[in-house]
Amino acid sequence: MELYVVRHGETQANRERRYSGWTETPLTEAGLKQAEKTGYFLADFNPHMLFCSDLQRARDTAGAIGAACGLQPVVNPLLREINFGQWEGKSFSEIDEKWPVEVKRWLDDPLTYSPPGGETVVEVSERMLSFMQKIKAKNNTSTRVVVVSHGGSIRALLHSVFNYDSKSFWDVGIANSSINLFRLAEGELKSDYYNYTGHLGDNLSRGLPGDH
Repeated sequence: MELYVVRHGETQANRERRYSGWTETPLTEAGLKQAEKTGYFLADFNPHMLFCSDLQRARDTAGAIGAACGLQPVVNPLLREINFGQWEGKSFSEIDEKWPVEVKRWLDDPLTYSPPGGETVVEVSERMLSFMQKIKAKNNTSTRVVVVSHGGSIRALLHSVFNYDSKSFWDVGIANSSINLFRLAEGELKSDYYNYTGHLGDNLSRGLPGDH
């Protein structure tokens, strides 16, 4: 089974450098264009199914992809972004100023330490893997699935594949509307490529699929 896992398009919170998490934030005009380009690219692979997080930015991105691929998005809350707890909606600078100790602990150990009242990377990884297993149980090995999720959640999924340590976790960039190809077979999840943005046709390009 092939899983094309896409981060949603650029949002207003992304531009303002805010932690949105479970907080709603709209796509920018640029973000919607990114989603449309992603849909045109994925249409060439003839995907069979399309799923997305229940947060509006993911639903809007999936709507644009679905229009290009002839698919209706199916919403699933397991695909949500990391819950940032008390940091939700706040800017990076506000958090650094109010929670300096907590920020340091989180940056040092994002796998098992959470923002106050939020989720750890391990917890997010578990719910993302739960979604993958549910999809696998209902489909065959030749199924191609597009999944629209979030930057932190996709990083958590990659952690499950590559077993990143706390320091390496932050080295993984997941750009808006990037495509990350996973394969799920015999209960094992593997990554073919991640953070591919060549389809966007801008300076975010990471080369060809297959490059890490």
